[in-house]
Amino acid sequence: MVKETKKTAKTVFTAHLFAVNLMEKVVEFFKGVLTSKLLEFCIKWAYRIGHFGIIVAACLGFLFALIFAIRDNNFIAFLYGIAWVILIFVVQYTAHKFSTAGETLIKDNPSQLSSKIFLDCFGFLVLIGGVVIFIVFTIQAIRMESVYPFLAGLGTFIFLEFIALLSFNPLEATINVEEGNSAGKEAIGIITFFIKALMRLVPIFFGVGVAIGTVMLFIDAIGLFGSGYGTAWLRGNATAMQILNAALLPFLSYIFFVLLYLIVDLIRSILAIPGRLGK
Repeated sequence: MVKETKKTAKTVFTAHLFAVNLMEKVVEFFKGVLTSKLLEFCIKWAYRIGHFGIIVAACLGFLFALIFAIRDNNFIAFLYGIAWVILIFVVQYTAHKFSTAGETLIKDNPSQLSSKIFLDCFGFLVLIGGVVIFIVFTIQAIRMESVYPFLAGLGTFIFLEFIALLSFNPLEATINVEEGNSAGKEAIGIITFFIKALMRLVPIFFGVGVAIGTVMLFIDAIGLFGSGYGTAWLRGNATAMQILNAALLPFLSYIFFVLLYLIVDLIRSILAIPGRLGK
């Protein structure tokens, strides 16, 4: 009888937190969906899709330049097509060489947070934000009768959902949850989480970026057969730069990670000075 009375009192006491309890269940559900196995699967296939996309983009870019050269009687455009093929395969070589370098850096630089509260809340907010952005961009694409807002919304949605996945699975970014952090160390832990999360997702950014860029390049190539082929050529050149940027991500992110972590290590050393002086 006493136990039932206590249980009833506890239920009444927490009734005002109904929405919070509901959100807890929602977060737990998404934690069961966004698992580390899903991350590994997506990284493996995004990497393969990225490299296949580079091959397709190389062929498509050459045909793009060839068609424009014929239509505009422009031999320079044909040379651009040859240079594009050479350049894109050089970039693919660097992407392959640095494909595992980022993961190795993350494993060799573990960090610490004192609680999962920040990660769970941030992951949930990012997850919901990704869905909202995708819906808004899809509506905009329908209104504009253009596929570009939809692709931008899709890319943003994928990016934010994987950030949420890493927030729910901090060990994938070598973030250990242990009590006893000072405020300064907690700040470093949060900063390193963002740095390592971006680094961990580079293979996915690489694959998705190349794939979306290749689709956009195909759409631009169709425009070469219309009267506005000059505009299509300019759009195609901009799209080609996007593909190159995506293919260079493994190399550029490695440099970005090393330079930022140098700053983090300097800050960590400064925060450790008072403790060493005390000893």
